Amino acid sequence: MSARTRYVFQEALIGLRRNLLMTVSVVLAVVVSMALFGGSFLMTKQVERLSSLFIGQIDTLIYLCDGRQCPEITEEQRLALEEELLNEPYVVSADYVDKQAAYERFVELFENQPELVDTVVPEALPASYDVKLSDPNQFELVLSKYSDWPGVEQVFDQREIVDQIQSVGSVFQVGSLVIAIVQLVAAGVLVTMTIQVTAFARRDQTAIMKLVGASNWYIGLPFMLEGVIACLFGALLAWGVLGVLVPIGTGLVSDQIPWVPFVGGRDILRAGPLLILIATGVALVSSTIALYRHADV
Repeated sequence: MSARTRYVFQEALIGLRRNLLMTVSVVLAVVVSMALFGGSFLMTKQVERLSSLFIGQIDTLIYLCDGRQCPEITEEQRLALEEELLNEPYVVSADYVDKQAAYERFVELFENQPELVDTVVPEALPASYDVKLSDPNQFELVLSKYSDWPGVEQVFDQREIVDQIQSVGSVFQVGSLVIAIVQLVAAGVLVTMTIQVTAFARRDQTAIMKLVGASNWYIGLPFMLEGVIACLFGALLAWGVLGVLVPIGTGLVSDQIPWVPFVGGRDILRAGPLLILIATGVALVSSTIALYRHADV
């Protein structure tokens, strides 16, 4: 490490120690805001998983009999059903999903709940037709015609459920995002104030550095690094908080509703880089504002 680089890091650490109370305030503000940002991100993923559970791009599901609730559908009946569906003017597509495909979809949805996956076999899941309509409001036509079709167990309209999931999820997302932005602004203000205080305390030192020819960029680097370190530490703590609390929360809820896919470790890992990027950006912007307003210090 060169002498200049060592100087920048040493001065940044000295500044953090000198303004320990404000540094702790910055870290705590960043933890709260980043945890809320992370929560909003994970809520988006949760809504996507729940929508996928009901296959959000499909308007109607036609479940086929497999011998449990009604006599198992024959291949001739299935082919006749498929031909009839594809001939309907209001049907855009009708995709057959056999038991193995349904199981693979199930495994993908519940990848974060391996205990649940282990209890299910392909034979336990019904085959179905995923039907896309040119006008979703024409569901009643499908219901009235195919509910009593030979080999059909149930015709299911999932639009209302998906819409409800997305509406509730949007409320939580927007709420957490608004609070996160407010907290993030507060963190940015604290970073700016911390750097201003540090810059004022070192005004004699920086004046001497300017006299010997040091550039404003070199003089300002330690101050910027202070803000970045504080915000980065806060983002890492927030990531850790999510890593601890989210599995606990989803674990408690999944015990009550095990058939719902929840976000898990992979989603939390994906949230980390986003939190670090946002926190670093706030630190750099706040530091730049503080140094710009006190360029003569």
